[in-house]
Amino acid sequence: MAQAATPRPARAAWRRRIQAILREPQNRHAFWGIEVYSLTRRRVLYRHNAARMFIPASNTKLITVSAALCLLGPDYRYHTTVRAVAPPRPEGAHSLPAVSGGQVLGNLVLIGRGDPTLSGRIYPYPNPALHLRRQPGDQALIKLAAQVAAHGIRQVDGNIIGDDSYFRYQPYPNDWAQDDLMWGYGAPISALTINDNQMQVKIRPGRRAGLPARITIHPWLGSYRIVNRLLTVPRGGREKIHLDRPVGSRRLEFWGTMPLGARPDKETISVVDPALHAARLFRRALLRQGVRVLGHAQARHCLAFPARLGNVLRPCTPPRPGVRLARLTSPPLWQDLQWTLKVSQNLHAELLLRLLGRRFGGDGSLRAGEKVRAHFLDTQVGLRPSEYNFHDGSGLSRATLIQPRAIVKLLRYMARRPAPLADMFRSFLPLAGVDGSLEHRFLHTPAQGRLSAKTGYLEHDRALSGYVTARGGDRLVFSIIVNADTSHGAQMRHAIDQIALAMVRE
Repeated sequence: MAQAATPRPARAAWRRRIQAILREPQNRHAFWGIEVYSLTRRRVLYRHNAARMFIPASNTKLITVSAALCLLGPDYRYHTTVRAVAPPRPEGAHSLPAVSGGQVLGNLVLIGRGDPTLSGRIYPYPNPALHLRRQPGDQALIKLAAQVAAHGIRQVDGNIIGDDSYFRYQPYPNDWAQDDLMWGYGAPISALTINDNQMQVKIRPGRRAGLPARITIHPWLGSYRIVNRLLTVPRGGREKIHLDRPVGSRRLEFWGTMPLGARPDKETISVVDPALHAARLFRRALLRQGVRVLGHAQARHCLAFPARLGNVLRPCTPPRPGVRLARLTSPPLWQDLQWTLKVSQNLHAELLLRLLGRRFGGDGSLRAGEKVRAHFLDTQVGLRPSEYNFHDGSGLSRATLIQPRAIVKLLRYMARRPAPLADMFRSFLPLAGVDGSLEHRFLHTPAQGRLSAKTGYLEHDRALSGYVTARGGDRLVFSIIVNADTSHGAQMRHAIDQIALAMVRE
């Protein structure tokens, strides 16, 4: 039941406005949870189902990013290295050198430690007034290969190994929907992540009707099989494009119709094994630097049991030290936290959770990360376990639940952090009508430029939580979550925006 903490007429009118929005026929069927708290007055101004559990979607990232910012600090940096490993030492012999005469005598190992910034993104988050330039997605590997070549290396006798054993090999949380795993937003989690573990697919009509559509994939390494049953039809025909890839498969199936003259269709799909994908890209980068590689690309994962399957090595033991030939250092953590919240990047939030597990929980597993995050919420934020039930770091899991009042408690906690953490955290949030996932929302309204909030979206579920300064001067913290929505998505988003605007105006 809705309630207000003060009987002032203006605030009572504001409460009635929200209740009127919730009672509108197109909104009544959904399940709403709302809490509004005044930082200025230090009191709850409005509650509706605030103690009930909701699917928060990407509002989950607020919790993961807060824990990372507070526990790791804004200046934490990742390191990605390349090491040469000497061949096995014969019994009774002295250690053999890993590098000799411009040759790597064994394998060359690319070691990831969870860095999400090895991509074409430009850091820090760009000024939205500037054109967003994007650099090559494999630029990090090009730089590492150049460092290897600068050591005078001209040949690698062994294999190129992509090592992501810094984290446990758990590419997906158990509760992610199968349909999400093929797309870029559901990319697998790996301590060795290149270009967000994504590939770009471009689909264009064939040169004439009756021919298959033209399909290009970037980067193309020849490791995927394309089955093209997507037919080009005459101009004015129906465009219906289907794409499917069985989970874990490298078979991409296209079917449907695409008319002549249609604009190219662009899709972002996930890679199957990020560490192996990185090893293949790194091998190509070395070849382009003039380094001959005699072996193949392999992946090294950390599982609970040793095994070997094809070109994937599966021990759970730390690699031998070897000789370091290259190293990249990431931008400071705060710059990627800003990207993570501004554009709602699922993979980066998942990597953060596993990094917390690795640094503070004993290993880089999902379970360890969840324990560290829960300890942060319990001991620092003051949440009780009954107020949330997390199953991932990003909110893509439909099993992740939290109360709106718990999100407000977290946002209040972050608002009280010493400088510069409080201001920094707020700057990570999309700014209404300006940038991120709110760039095109609240345009030409009183909320533009004064509301900073994280969006959340899953099919049938939406959320908006953050900070706003009302026109009267009150600094407000709020969380609005709606579940079980079967209406048109834009309609429910409009209702959420109207509630937010009521906070600003009244």
